[in-house]
Amino acid sequence: MRHALFATLLLLLMATSALGQEQQDIRRGESVSGTLASDSEHRYVIELNENTFVFGEVNQLTVDVVVRVLDPEGEQVRQFDSPARGPEIFSFDTDAAGQYVIEVTPFEEAEGDYVIRVIRTERVATNPEKRVDQLLMGFTGTDTPGAVVGVVEDGRLRFTRAYGMANLSHGIEFDVGTISNIGSVTKQFTAMGLLLLQSQGKLSLEDDIRTYIPELPDFGATITLKNLLNHTGGYREIYNLLPMTGHDGEDSFSRDKVIEIVQRQPDLQAQPNTEFNYNNTGYILLATTIERVTDMTFPEYMKAKVFTPLGMTNTRVKAFQGEVIPGSAQGYVQAQRGGYRSVRDLAASYGAGGIYTTVADLAKWMLNYRDHRLGGAEAIEAITTNTFLGSGDSTGYGLGLGLGTFRGRVRYAHTGGDVAHRAYFGYYPELESGVIVLSNNGSFNLGVGTQIALAFFEDGFEPEEEAADTASSDTEGMSEERMEAIAGDWRIVAPTASLDIVYTVEDGELHAQATNQPKFRLTATSDSTVRFEGVEASVTFHFKADATVDSATHHQGPSVPMIRIDKVELEVEQLAEFAGRYYSEELETAIEVAFEGDSLVAYNRRMDPFTLSHRDGLEFSGGGFPFTTIEFARSGNGRITGFMASNGRTRDVWFRRQ
Repeated sequence: MRHALFATLLLLLMATSALGQEQQDIRRGESVSGTLASDSEHRYVIELNENTFVFGEVNQLTVDVVVRVLDPEGEQVRQFDSPARGPEIFSFDTDAAGQYVIEVTPFEEAEGDYVIRVIRTERVATNPEKRVDQLLMGFTGTDTPGAVVGVVEDGRLRFTRAYGMANLSHGIEFDVGTISNIGSVTKQFTAMGLLLLQSQGKLSLEDDIRTYIPELPDFGATITLKNLLNHTGGYREIYNLLPMTGHDGEDSFSRDKVIEIVQRQPDLQAQPNTEFNYNNTGYILLATTIERVTDMTFPEYMKAKVFTPLGMTNTRVKAFQGEVIPGSAQGYVQAQRGGYRSVRDLAASYGAGGIYTTVADLAKWMLNYRDHRLGGAEAIEAITTNTFLGSGDSTGYGLGLGLGTFRGRVRYAHTGGDVAHRAYFGYYPELESGVIVLSNNGSFNLGVGTQIALAFFEDGFEPEEEAADTASSDTEGMSEERMEAIAGDWRIVAPTASLDIVYTVEDGELHAQATNQPKFRLTATSDSTVRFEGVEASVTFHFKADATVDSATHHQGPSVPMIRIDKVELEVEQLAEFAGRYYSEELETAIEVAFEGDSLVAYNRRMDPFTLSHRDGLEFSGGGFPFTTIEFARSGNGRITGFMASNGRTRDVWFRRQ
């Protein structure tokens, strides 16, 4: 399952700093056409009052753009980079009066035409319901896939409202009762299904997964059901692995294929309980475990033992790709030539995803964290207990559920994303309140869930400054020696991209700056953790016994690994030696690398050619998902023997040179 909050990570760290700068004024209601060169930076200035809500769009006619909003002091307020074509929606609130800049730059040095329009400026709504209308403004109308919002407050479903369309082909509007795919929000339900079986003595979460699926390979270490529930099992991520063969998210494959793929995995990516690596493979295997223990299909079991006892009468598991779910929202993504196209869900995903439900049914599930009607206190405690790795590092994740705090309050949260559907689930147990958002629009930004919570529950949260102080007051901070150990070149390896970032120590403070990005100041929250100033992001550095560090985890929604890199330049004339045919026995697929002009170009019959860009040493970028990183290997006599391919959740897939 694609985790939608990875979009937030990319928004934070993938802006382009361009060279050709143009600036002009823009007014509300005015449409301005522009043409971007690869080094362009177009800036639109608008005079705004304080406490103003602004909504607009950049229609990406022939170019993919990145939109940044800067306040009168030149500080970044928001950044937007979702679809490659069609409307790039932007919205922001002003804190102070003055001139704001809307900056439009090309994504990855693209070129082409766009039209920018500031559609609406108005006072930021103080009424929570009207505030939701502002936040969902980009998903209204009869030509846009929409969303539905639910707010649980003080233990009851207080507010529901729907926006946009559930089905564009048949003109069906989204309704508060529309059924929608919740993607990875499913995972906490799978956890409950297993905990119910444990309470009956039919299994234990400490059991080896091979007890129930003995055909899985023995990698020399016990992988427990619990390891798979908290993403510490070490299997490759299937929805990152298959795309290396040219597999598209909408392509079909059987659930038996998942077991076959694990059987072909030569070794674990990491030993159990040593690394958090968000993993759908494990959850698919857990659903198979439930089926083998109960002699029921996973959809049948979940309906009988989880949904029905909670009165979730409009909830079901999609059993197979293409199954008709009456009353459900069709998923859409933006088409390359504008407009939308309908898409199919991920195949074979149930257990990891696949639940279709409504806001009202999810509210019943949400309140079970308070009432313990299903599973009892023991199961709820298990789901909401933080996982700690063998190193002692926290993962911020329980069993199928993200755990943390926001503005001084405990928050249980998870997001979900299928090929197009998006879902947000965030519950604040101390407030007995939470937010649910479901959408069938692949461009939907799930960060709106937190904004809705602020609109309804702000009085229950600590002030932002006070909450930040609380977060750091219980720790001893980080010594300058440990900061100096961190300083250097690092790489964030996200599911669909990677990014280089440099850490520096300046006047006793740690800073981080990604390639072509502004610099961020970091605040130490312990002797091994830091948080970014101004954004919801943090990093855990994994120090060794000798106080050195070469690995870390970036937390922003889900957690992704970071590695230290040593930069060694490679001369262009040396590129020819990498040309050749490379074959992966694990994937049964080949990649042809050709030296063309002064570049390396990779070919596979099931995917478009892509250029390999040199990074350092023997490491290259594949230009994005699924070949984010390709690292070649040499034999003792200097000959190139193959390469390891990685893309975040799946890494080190060996392609041998033939």
